[in-house]
Amino acid sequence: MELFPVPLASEGPLSGNHGCDGIHAEAAPVDLDKTSNLRTVCANRIIETTCKMFAQTDWRVMATTVPAVRGKMGSIEYYNTKMRVSDLTGIARAASKGDDWANLSIEERLQRRLNENRVRNELVPYLAKAEDRFFGSIIILVYKPETFAYEEIGQWLREDTPVAYNKVIQQLGVLTIDGGDLIVLDGQHRYYALRMLVHRKDDKGQKIDGPFVGAVRDDEISVIFVPFYGTETTRRLFNKINRSAKPSGRSDNIVTSEDDGYAILTRKMLASGEVLGVSNDKGELIVNWKSNTLGDRSAQFTTVSAVYESVKAICRANNHYFEEKDRVVRPTERELDDAYEKVSHWWTLMVENIVLFKRAVTEPDSIPVLRQQNADNLILKPAAQIAMVRGLLVAVRHGVKDAQAVKRINRIDWDLNADHWRDVLVGPSGRVVARAENYALAAELIGYLIAGNAPGYADEDAIYLRKRIAEFRGDPDYALPDPVA
Repeated sequence: MELFPVPLASEGPLSGNHGCDGIHAEAAPVDLDKTSNLRTVCANRIIETTCKMFAQTDWRVMATTVPAVRGKMGSIEYYNTKMRVSDLTGIARAASKGDDWANLSIEERLQRRLNENRVRNELVPYLAKAEDRFFGSIIILVYKPETFAYEEIGQWLREDTPVAYNKVIQQLGVLTIDGGDLIVLDGQHRYYALRMLVHRKDDKGQKIDGPFVGAVRDDEISVIFVPFYGTETTRRLFNKINRSAKPSGRSDNIVTSEDDGYAILTRKMLASGEVLGVSNDKGELIVNWKSNTLGDRSAQFTTVSAVYESVKAICRANNHYFEEKDRVVRPTERELDDAYEKVSHWWTLMVENIVLFKRAVTEPDSIPVLRQQNADNLILKPAAQIAMVRGLLVAVRHGVKDAQAVKRINRIDWDLNADHWRDVLVGPSGRVVARAENYALAAELIGYLIAGNAPGYADEDAIYLRKRIAEFRGDPDYALPDPVA
C-alpha cells in the first residue's frame, strides 16, 4: 500500500527549539522540580519518541502484501484477495490511452467509457446510505511490477498439523506486489465510486452525504489480481470480461430486488392468495415472470414487467415514491403496507370488473383460448395494460370514481385496428408501440374516453389532447372520438 512521505524534523514542525536536531536529536532532560508546565514535559517526551521512530524508518513507498488464494482458469493465473477500500483506491488506477495494451477498438472504447452520472447518482448514494452495501470483485491488471511474488503458507506448517487442515492451508498464501502499475481491468465504475467515498467528494467536487460515508474507506472488498501476459492476451481478456458480463434482465431485477419498493410490491401481488397469485392446472402463474413479452399462444395473462409498471403508476398517484436510485435503501414496512393497500385495491377492482381480466383470473386455463378468440384485443397485451392503468388514474384525477372508471373500460373499443389507436398505441405495422411517449399519450386518451364528459374534465384539456394526437398522427384535422360515458 502507498504511504505518503512525512516531513523530517528539520523540515517541519519538529525543527526549531523543540529539542530535536534533525532526526538524530534526543529531547533534553527535564527537571520536574524546576518545571511547572507538565504539558511541556509530555511534548518533549513525544518528540523524543517520534524522532527515534523517524530515524529507524525507511520512508520509501512500501510494497503491497495481501492474503491471497491462487487459481487458474484456462491459461490465465489469477490471485483472489481482499483489501480495504482506502488501500485499493490508493494503489490502483484506471486504464488510460497511454497504456500500450489499451489500443481499443471503437466498440471497446464505448464499453470502457465511464458513465459519470451513474457513478455519482447511483453507486455513490448506494455506498453512502446502505448499511448492507456490497460490490462484486474488482479485477486488477498487474502491469510490469518490480516484484510479483506469491508464497504459500503451507511451507510454514508444523508437522503435527491435522491432515484436513493441511490440505486447506496449502491453498492459502501471501501475495506481494512492488512497483509497476495496478490498473482496473474490470469494475471501473465501482472503483471510481469507492474513490469518491474515500475522498468524501464526487467528481463535481460536491460533498457526499450519508450515514456511512466515513465507514466505506474501511470496508473490505474482493480484488482479483491478474498478471500482465502481453498486449494481445490482455486485450482479449478485457474484451471477454466486458462482453460476457451481461447485465441482469428487467424481470430478474424485479424478482430479486430487496430495495426497490415497486419490485417488492409487485412480488407481493404474485404471492399465493393475493390478487394475481393465481396458477393454472400446470402450476404456472398467470403472470409471466421470466420474460417481458407474451406470444399469441401464451398461457399467461400479463408480464411481471407490466405489473411492475402498474404498481409504480398507482404508487406515484398516491404519493408513494420508491425509485431505488433515489431511495437507495428499502422502504419501511409501514410505507410498503400503505402502498400495497392502494395497489391491491386497484387490481382487485380491475379483476372483478373488467370482463377479460376477470375470466383470466377465475379461469386461468382458458387464457390461451381467450387469446385466440381475442387476438386483436389490446387489453390482453402487456403494453396496452400499462397504458390502461395509467389512463384509469388520469380519469380519477378528473373526478371519476375509481370503480366507475374501471367499469367503463369494458365500453372502450380495444380492437388494435380501431382508428383512435393508430399512431398513438399502434404503429403502421399493426404492432403495439412500447415507447414512453406513446404510453403517456395513450394514457391521456384512455383517461379522456373514460372521463371526457365528466364535470372535472376541462375543455382546455380536451383541446390540448387533440392537438398532441394530431401532431403524432401528422393530421391537423384529427378529431377526438366520443367519450364512452
